[in-house]
Amino acid sequence: MDKKETIGLNEEFLNNAEDQANKLEKLLLMSYEEAKKDGKIIGKISRYGEVKVEENSEIEFIIDPSTYYSEPDAPFHKVGDYLIIIDPKDLRKVLIRIKSIIRKDELAAIGLEPPISQIVNSIEPRGLITNTLVKGELVLEMSKDDKSPRPATKSIEPQSPVVDPNPDILIKLLDLPKEGITFGALSTPSGLVKNGQIPVRLPLSALYHHILILGTTGSGKTTLLKNMIVSMYNQLEKHPISIIIDLNQDFVQLPIPNNISPAPQEVVKSCYKDVRQLKGIISVVPISYDLIENKLDTNKIDINRTLKEIAKKYFYETFSPLINDNILFNQIENYKIMAMETKNPFRLIFIPYVINTLETSTDSLSPLLPGLTPLAKDLLKKMREKFKKNHGVYSPIQAIYGALSIFVDKSIYKSFNKNSSYYSKTNYDEKDELLEQALEYVKPYIINSDNIDIENLKIGNYNFTFLDAIGEYIDILLKARPHEETIKALYRRISSLIETQVIDILIRQQNKLVLINEPDWGTIVNIANDENIPIVLDLKWGLDFAGFDALRAVTYRTLDKLISWKHKSWAQRIETPNIMTIIDEAHQFFQNESKVKEDSDAIRQVSAMISKIARLGRARGVGLIFSTHSTSDLNDIILQLANTKVILRTEKSQLEKISVPKEAMEYLPRLQDRMMLIESFAFRMGYVFAQTTTPLTAHYDISANITYY
Repeated sequence: MDKKETIGLNEEFLNNAEDQANKLEKLLLMSYEEAKKDGKIIGKISRYGEVKVEENSEIEFIIDPSTYYSEPDAPFHKVGDYLIIIDPKDLRKVLIRIKSIIRKDELAAIGLEPPISQIVNSIEPRGLITNTLVKGELVLEMSKDDKSPRPATKSIEPQSPVVDPNPDILIKLLDLPKEGITFGALSTPSGLVKNGQIPVRLPLSALYHHILILGTTGSGKTTLLKNMIVSMYNQLEKHPISIIIDLNQDFVQLPIPNNISPAPQEVVKSCYKDVRQLKGIISVVPISYDLIENKLDTNKIDINRTLKEIAKKYFYETFSPLINDNILFNQIENYKIMAMETKNPFRLIFIPYVINTLETSTDSLSPLLPGLTPLAKDLLKKMREKFKKNHGVYSPIQAIYGALSIFVDKSIYKSFNKNSSYYSKTNYDEKDELLEQALEYVKPYIINSDNIDIENLKIGNYNFTFLDAIGEYIDILLKARPHEETIKALYRRISSLIETQVIDILIRQQNKLVLINEPDWGTIVNIANDENIPIVLDLKWGLDFAGFDALRAVTYRTLDKLISWKHKSWAQRIETPNIMTIIDEAHQFFQNESKVKEDSDAIRQVSAMISKIARLGRARGVGLIFSTHSTSDLNDIILQLANTKVILRTEKSQLEKISVPKEAMEYLPRLQDRMMLIESFAFRMGYVFAQTTTPLTAHYDISANITYY
């Protein structure tokens, strides 16, 4: 065999090798020309060592000292920022996310020290004139003919140019949603990407798979939510109606401009351009017995006039720290619900909210009675259904409370003849005595009951009085002979429900007791849709001292009514607006079972309720956003239901129940205000970091007289 052939240096081989080198040179030059179009070339893939592409692989590239020191805030200075590689083979763009930046004093590495000096630990700047080694993870890649990026899996050549991409190229490679709710600008844990020029949006489809927002106090949860709502109403022509369950009156300020310019301005310009405060809101305000009784003129009983006075009081106490305008409320006549409105200084529709159980089935009443035992629920159902069979309607809940009170009061119960029918003539005198006692239990829950004789007043337009209802319930209980513990269990739940002071509010009108109607949530949503304004369920103003049982009852009722309306409309093929329901301080409403061990049955029932609402919500266009500072206090079902998780600055202990990307975990406890990790199936990379601005509308703590910005 020829010696030249043995060592592989024949002329044909050399010619082929030279041709191949020329071709590769052209490809490399083309890749560098392409790189210049896409941004600024800042380095190249290292020639030293392997360039390995595999699962979870990293790639190394080198940045020369002049480039490194020329831009102190360039992407290659920040872990988590983005660069792209142009591969010479096919001019494919490969997106990489920086994982580590390695600097080394080369002179020190080879043992060269600075000259002897009187200065201890003297410096040697020449040791810093060295290349920087950067490692990045491969994310996505895109060829010229591709419509969207795909996972980066193809081989990458040494010497490929590395580029700091222009914003439009980065947007294309990240494949971020182009439409949806704006969360802020793309960022890294340490700051904005491309000076805040890249908006981060979540498509509306992801909203209906529900969202959890987690962050410690002061991290920016409320600011984020307010900015999301305001931008959605300003930027999206077709958007869901926002319903905010507001514990602290943070969201009633959405129509009020912020006197302080939002910052950073670069994010305002790129993400929130022309976003303004909303033109108004609907305030749905639970009102209690006490509030109405204090405002009601017993000489001129006029519920409409009373509610107008309450609306004025609400506006003055809620908005006077911010607005000094005189206001005039008018009753809205053309809707099926009782509502007041003012158009100056912004549109406020005030809807007083109470719960009316006269047409509520026992199954629908159950969400208001979490923790009710199966036996107690069966007893309640038997009592209410038998009464409805006789009268065509359920009685006010106070009548059941009055009857149960007789049985719980042992001194009365033992003196009663349990073997005879309650309505027997022989027990007539005893009946009057017991009913008098029952009415004494009930009177505190009827407005101005001390000034009226309620014994003979009919309930609404129905042919029964409170005495009739209580008497029938006592007779039902005597015939059913339930266990004493069952009666006590039912009594405790009914008692707690009545103590909320928002259930079955009765007012005397002429010769009867009239219940205030419960506003229909379908009508409220349709008004909001017509007016293009959000709905705020204000749980602070009227229920500030009512306790959380009242707040939970109103919240559970609202969620149940909304999903029932949506489902019924769907079954009837009636088109209705989609809904985005925001539950601030969600851990107060959906508690963790381990934290409330004495009421674990109630927690489990609430879990079942919210699971049903979330499941139906996905199909019927109801998105739920849960905001909390504590996952340990939050019901575990919420963590399972929320397919998008937004995490602002949060303690590590609160992240144990959440699947957080390992590389992001260390940054989350140290994030700046209003900076967040968004983990969602809507993003090709699984998650991104984003930063929102300071509030786009007023953000004022009314109780503390503090403006936040």
